[in-house]
Amino acid sequence: MLLCGRGKRLWLLAFIVTLACLHLVLMYCDIRIVEWEPSKYLFGFGKNDPPHLGNSTKKILYWNTMFGDETFYFGHGDIFNKCPDLPTGGCYATHDRYIFDIRDYDALLFHGNELSVRDRPAIRDQSQFYVFVNLESPVTWVKRAKPFFEDYFNLTMTYRVDSDVQWSYYSVRDRISGDIVAPVGSAVWKTSEDATADLGPSGEIMEIIKTKRKTAVWFVSNCETDSAREKYVKELSKHVDVDIYGRCGSEMKCPKGEDCFRKIVEPEYFFYLSFENSLCQDYVTEKLSNALMHNVVPVVYGGADYGSSAPPNSYINTLDFRSPKELAQFLIRLTKNPSKYAEYFRWKRYYEIVPGTQLAICRLCKYLHGAKGSKVYNSMADWYLKGKCPLQDKLKSFPYATQLATMFADD
Repeated sequence: MLLCGRGKRLWLLAFIVTLACLHLVLMYCDIRIVEWEPSKYLFGFGKNDPPHLGNSTKKILYWNTMFGDETFYFGHGDIFNKCPDLPTGGCYATHDRYIFDIRDYDALLFHGNELSVRDRPAIRDQSQFYVFVNLESPVTWVKRAKPFFEDYFNLTMTYRVDSDVQWSYYSVRDRISGDIVAPVGSAVWKTSEDATADLGPSGEIMEIIKTKRKTAVWFVSNCETDSAREKYVKELSKHVDVDIYGRCGSEMKCPKGEDCFRKIVEPEYFFYLSFENSLCQDYVTEKLSNALMHNVVPVVYGGADYGSSAPPNSYINTLDFRSPKELAQFLIRLTKNPSKYAEYFRWKRYYEIVPGTQLAICRLCKYLHGAKGSKVYNSMADWYLKGKCPLQDKLKSFPYATQLATMFADD
């Protein structure tokens, strides 16, 4: 009986030790998965044939995904044929980690919101650029206090104008020179003296203005935001009609696949509410560019310097008014004065709005060809988060952002 009991204990101990060892092995393999996975490709099994590239071609690897998209919305392969004035060789982009040796890539793109400590390159060449990519504001970005954020990235690619490679949601282009003039740190805009002729809005725009009968519209699906924009709209709606499309409104919906800006907003409404979900430095999204691309005047609510983001007199800024009521009174006056309202489209004679994605990947390619050494970001959290949303922080004292809140934004 004693031997039997002792045998059971030994068997139980052996079972526990085996489980513990198995757990450690699995943990090791999980963390170092990138190290052993390439061994499958030592003899070419499962490996795609690499493209034939010139020695000067810069190779770009999308390391993870961007909201599930494997190519960060840029595309795969030679996607740089639309880039003007590219150096000889150009660039090649892929999400396939095994086409080339991992050390042969000139730049690896990491989407900040989908970073994982368990999925990172095991080997790194000192000449490579590890690019931190993010289009989300610091308020909504997941704050990851991971050790590898320190002294890890040496290039930034975000919407901010102080990024090494700026990826803005849109750009403003001069119609005559073709130059990109915004968003930038300090935009220089044409005045009537600079233009060949101070022309008013086109006849097409004037005809569209005649069809407008409704004051303001808002397309929204996020009903509770850090910027408290929904609180501002609730107060604004007490003084002027605001039609709300989407989950946060009533029964008003835009049919899926329809160009609702062209079919609904442009012909029916004077104003579109371009309200951001965060009040942060340089954070201006498609909420503004969608309106600017169409013949409707955007009313902006955000923490960016709009004077460096959009042409003068192309938008109305909520922060120029002491209250939603004061803004409402101004909007109503404009709807009753078509000639004054039409002045908000004069800028279209000189500038046009273009998407920012293609420009961003072109900028990255040019940067890689011209780079002479690299810096290191000691703390990406500090660079991306610290002190970047001063107006947002003031909502602790105000229900929503107004002109009054901006007076205290730098305390």
